[in-house]
Amino acid sequence: MPEPGRAAGWRFAVLGPMRAWHADVPLELGRPQQQAVLAALLLSTGHQVSRNGLLKAVWGEPVPSSAAVHLRTLVARLRAILTAPDGGSPLVSTVAGHTLGLEPSTLDLHVFEGLLASAGRARAGGRPEHAADQLERALALPRGEVLAGLPGPFAEIQRIRLAELVLAAEHQRVGVGLDLGRHAQLVGPLEELVARHPLHEHLRELLMLALYRCGRQSEAIGTYHAARRHLAEGLGVDPGPGLRDLYGRILRADPTLALSPIPGPAGTSGAPTVGNSPPDDATRIAPGPAPTSGHAPGTAPLPRPAAAFVARPEQWDRLEALSTPPGHNQPPQRVAVVAGPAGSGKTTLTVAWAHAVADRYPDGVLYADLRGFDPDGPADTSHLLHTLLRALGMPDHQIPADPAARATSFRRHTGERRVLVIWDNVARADDIAPMLPHAGPSLTVAVSRHALTELVTAHHAAFVPVGTLTPTAAHELLRARLGDARALADPSAARRLAELCDHLPLALSIALARLTVRPAWSVADLVEELDEEHTRLTTLEIGAKLSVQRELDLSRRLLPDTAARLLPLLALHPGAQNDPHIAAALLDTPLTTAKTALAALADLHLLAEPYPGRFQAHDLTRLHARHLLEEEVTDLEREAAIRRLVDYYLAATSAATTQIFGDTPYLYQPHSTRPIALPRLTDIRAALSWWAPEAPAIRALIDARTRAGDFDHAWQLTNNACGYYICTDQSAWLEIATTGLRTAEQSTDPTAPALAHTQLGIVLGQLHRPTEALPHLQRALDIHPPRNPHRIITLGILGGIHHDLNRPHLGDQCLTEALDSALTSGDQWLEAFVLLRLCVAQLTTAPPGQTLQRARRARKLLADRPLTQQARGSILFEALALDGLGRTSEAETTWRELLDLSSDTGDHFLLGQAHAQYAAFLTRHHRHDEAAHHQDTAIALHRSRNDLRTAIVLADRVAGLGRSGQIISIEKQ
Repeated sequence: MPEPGRAAGWRFAVLGPMRAWHADVPLELGRPQQQAVLAALLLSTGHQVSRNGLLKAVWGEPVPSSAAVHLRTLVARLRAILTAPDGGSPLVSTVAGHTLGLEPSTLDLHVFEGLLASAGRARAGGRPEHAADQLERALALPRGEVLAGLPGPFAEIQRIRLAELVLAAEHQRVGVGLDLGRHAQLVGPLEELVARHPLHEHLRELLMLALYRCGRQSEAIGTYHAARRHLAEGLGVDPGPGLRDLYGRILRADPTLALSPIPGPAGTSGAPTVGNSPPDDATRIAPGPAPTSGHAPGTAPLPRPAAAFVARPEQWDRLEALSTPPGHNQPPQRVAVVAGPAGSGKTTLTVAWAHAVADRYPDGVLYADLRGFDPDGPADTSHLLHTLLRALGMPDHQIPADPAARATSFRRHTGERRVLVIWDNVARADDIAPMLPHAGPSLTVAVSRHALTELVTAHHAAFVPVGTLTPTAAHELLRARLGDARALADPSAARRLAELCDHLPLALSIALARLTVRPAWSVADLVEELDEEHTRLTTLEIGAKLSVQRELDLSRRLLPDTAARLLPLLALHPGAQNDPHIAAALLDTPLTTAKTALAALADLHLLAEPYPGRFQAHDLTRLHARHLLEEEVTDLEREAAIRRLVDYYLAATSAATTQIFGDTPYLYQPHSTRPIALPRLTDIRAALSWWAPEAPAIRALIDARTRAGDFDHAWQLTNNACGYYICTDQSAWLEIATTGLRTAEQSTDPTAPALAHTQLGIVLGQLHRPTEALPHLQRALDIHPPRNPHRIITLGILGGIHHDLNRPHLGDQCLTEALDSALTSGDQWLEAFVLLRLCVAQLTTAPPGQTLQRARRARKLLADRPLTQQARGSILFEALALDGLGRTSEAETTWRELLDLSSDTGDHFLLGQAHAQYAAFLTRHHRHDEAAHHQDTAIALHRSRNDLRTAIVLADRVAGLGRSGQIISIEKQ
């Protein structure tokens, strides 16, 4: 009886529809799901597959609850089919899983790969006829749609993988044919290949070369121009460097074109591999001329370039410059770091460029994968060095046994030769630093998720950042993978697909793989599925190893503990960006610790730093952080972090509002709990500059606290936020004040409703809606006790509203009571506040001398805070009063002082008023050109804060000039 698992007479085919034979008798393999199980076992090359692995391969994730029982049935049926008459079966099951033990020759794919490997060895060994024979035999094997009709994510990715393998073989056959001078026979097949793959530039290069060698130079040139038009019209890009170089050589009739083929895209001297995955020893060397030692270099090629490589001109040009001889007195660059987030296409870019410049490195191109981010641990560097030294021509007996000595030997050998060395997946600079030559013509490129700053610092490495694709490049990838008809059918869906994938090549590739194997799906169908945030990451996953979430997890494993803990906590922050102060609040750590944690996240590209000190996560990272938050952070930890975040924002907004209004507790909520770290806000501009990027997060936090029933903190945040919107956005000020009233009415703070009514009355008054403001202020007045500071403020505002409603008697009563109460309190800020409210309300009725006295008294009271809104407001009324008294020169000096003080604050509210009032002053004195400039500036400032009407009203109120008609016409535009 044959040994179990090695039974003879079996044959299987996967390069088309799944088929099987025993003793040349075809077998009925059952339904597609049963065949999918068989495919997963066949393509595991004799390795055991766990039951969980089979479940995910066939059903995907989440695995249905009934799938385990169904799998047992399918395996039992397969065992019955795969049992020979003598009882032998290649299917072996254990507690751990299932294995299909077969000789490689029983599977057509293994035969195909063996023929390609044999062809590669023959071509590298100078036997192109044998290589051509092996390739013809490989491509003559029966084919069709790979694994046609089989369900499951495993089958999906294998269809793509094997289709690319076949295309690589066709490339290699053409290359060998050119080696043999069979260019005439290749023109027709190449034209067919170009028609099937119109965006594949290298196929066009091969066709141009074949045509040129047939003496059809004009047709070769026409092929280039056709490619250029196709790329320009279809993708908006120019031909790549390979096409452009060959075109130039054809134009000048380069004699070498008649003898040597252009380099193949797949390292055609060896067996092609799929994707960018290296072989088990993780080392490769592209062949070049024999090294000086006399030993031939190894024949394993670089990883094969991606079939649908999308050009990145900026990064490509930076890499190109590294392999170009430097200018006069400029030292050559010997080390480069290509860094970017997981799945950004760093390796794809580097490998494509390495193939393009391989001929510039006559001693070879070395590739080694350090696997620094692999969950199974990094590669054995000593073993890699042994393999690389052998590839460089060093006999085994000369290779040192000591790892440090091997590194020294490798550094010496590469320093003596013109070699391109690519270290992929470098986790730390120290992992490759001992192997870097100190001098010589070689170039070392480190590819990493880390920035590897140490290499940039200590070895003066060039830095090539690789981020996400541009929208144009992402669309180009869609067209290359899906074809024009499908990718262009719904441009808005195509754009949205790229956005949902964060323009990340890995995510886009997974999404496009799903569309490739689901021809009935439109791009919009997949967009609808990806729009579900809670399932987006699982949708962007094919099998256990092709997953965005897996790559993010692998990156996180390399973080220091504090940074790893910060990542899920960042999901609690509702803003698009964060900074070290926010991180310190979430972590409950000092600011320096938070800065270090954010830097670690940015170094691994889990966060971007679009502005110095401001950090931002892409959407997929944000969703991953939210997933980690749900899995790892307890409810108590989460609530504590949220409370610290709220405390931080309350304290920070209090500090910012202090700069706007001065150190008074009446217009915002002072916060007793001081966070570990607060931003340094030294003036109004600093306060507003801090607030601008934080405003969306603060409003989102207000909404979140309201939904959570935390009305006390929601109210306090809204009240503080009003100070910012007074200066920047009057419409948003109304919205936030309205929200403030809703939350204040549900707050446990008994004073909150009165304060909220006052705030809403203030903003409605500023919006020239006094009738609506009146009941809010009266309601606040009913709640506030006598001589309460907040009652004084409310009386001051209410007095102005009565004047706006032509009730001067009631207005003056309110203002007189407010001033008496303020003087009794002895509070200088309150006294100054009421004096300025009197200036506003009685501007056209009180004698200018009285206005001047009040304004100067207010300015003196606020002398210790000269840049606050109140202090600068006193200067405005001082200038108006001086003008009213006919003291024109003093008035103009005061206006200019106000403009100088206000111009650098960022406070558009008071600055806009100052320009409008100064324009009126200039107009009265017949300086119309100067007035027009300041009036237009006022319009722009008030328009920027959604308050153009203020400029009109102020100009009319002060001067009654005809200029307002011009302003109104601008408003209508």
